[in-house]
Formats: sequence, structure tokens, C-alpha cells
Amino acid sequence: MNNLDVSADAQANFSLGTLRAHTTSGKVISGKHIVPGVFFSIDSKSSDSVDIDSKPGDMMSIRVTSSGTGRWLTLHLSLGAVDFSETSVVGFMLRSQSDSTSTLRACVRSGIEGGHVDALFAKTIVSFPKSAVHLDMLELELNPDVPTKARWRELVFFLRRENAEILIKDLRVFVI
Repeated sequence: MNNLDVSADAQANFSLGTLRAHTTSGKVISGKHIVPGVFFSIDSKSSDSVDIDSKPGDMMSIRVTSSGTGRWLTLHLSLGAVDFSETSVVGFMLRSQSDSTSTLRACVRSGIEGGHVDALFAKTIVSFPKSAVHLDMLELELNPDVPTKARWRELVFFLRRENAEILIKDLRVFVI
């Protein structure tokens, strides 16, 4: 699969296109990429586990088994080291479905000297038993938490640490 796109959202959308065409299933290993640029992070102090099933047509089914301990459970999508100096808006569209109503939060995470900073999207993502679309964006002018330049960037989804099944039917990223 060639990646000839040079736009600001090219890396993320290439990773998502690769995931759309990919077939895999099984238990997730924290930090291990499912496809280049897509991985889960699971607090090592928790006994939470994530199983996925990815096949063409449905991007990724996520099954979370949680003990209720630990601090985080996140899905990461690399955006690369995108320079936001000419960018007005960063956003995403997510089509999802879940076994029962479930919520997620999302942020743009930017790698800076000594760590990272997160800029949360304003809206909470709600996934329902019926397929639903969520659209959200950050206006960079109104979000001083997002540095213009960063060593790396990610779109991070914070999953609730509860037993749940969430189907990500589609995910698109835009940088304008």
C-alpha cells in the first residue's frame, strides 16, 4: 500500500486505511502496534485486557475486560510531527456501536520537551447499541494547550475501564 499523500493528516489517514484493509484478532499487547501508528496503552498496574477483531468492512471491534483497578486504557493514533503553524482546525469523525451505551473521551496529545500535553476535545463520545456518528474538532486558535510545533502528535481515545464491547465502524481524521 503506497502512501503518496503529503497533507497534514496523511500519516493518520494512511494508518487508518491500513487498519481498514487489515485482518487480525486476539489479545492486545500494550504498546504493540496493531498496524503502524495504531496501538493501545494499558496501565501495567491493572489487570485490564483488550481483545480486538479487525476485518475489512468493520475497522475494529474492541472487547474490554476490566477489573476496575488501574489508571488508564487508551487507543492511540499517530499523527506524526505535524506542524500546526498553518492549521486552523484538527478533528475527527467516529462511527461506532457498542453492546450497551458507553462513553469515551479524546484528545490531541503533543510531545514536548520533558513529556507531553493533552488538549481534550470538548464533546464526550457516546457509543450506543445502534450505530452512531460523532464529529468533533479543536479550533487551535482557541486552544493554547496545543503547541504549534511538537516532536510527535497522537489522537488519543480514553476508554472507560469497564467491561464493554465497542465496534469502531469508521474513523477519519482531518487537519485544516
